[in-house]
Amino acid sequence: MNKNFLKIAENLIAHSKDKNALAFIFKTKVHAIMVFYIYGSKKITFENLCSAINGTASRSTIQSILIEGVKKNYIFKATDEKDKRQKYYNCNNLHTILEKWFLENKAIFNLK
Repeated sequence: MNKNFLKIAENLIAHSKDKNALAFIFKTKVHAIMVFYIYGSKKITFENLCSAINGTASRSTIQSILIEGVKKNYIFKATDEKDKRQKYYNCNNLHTILEKWFLENKAIFNLK
């Protein structure tokens, strides 16, 4: 069982050194929490994201990570059709990468 955790740690270390989407996702624990939360929610506003991860990161940190993700095209920012004041975030661009990473790590935990 302990070796599975080593595999996960090695996986995270390897991806944090890359220059791709997984490096962005695992840059910090807050990056990972935000990406996983946005991906799981399909779309979410800045205010809802701040409420959801309250106490984990400051509003300015959340905003900085969102700006970084949008610049790198990992996070998409869209305006609501009905209420132009509402801005939603999603990370549909990361679908394939996140699903592949999840399945790889699921396989590690399913080993006996």
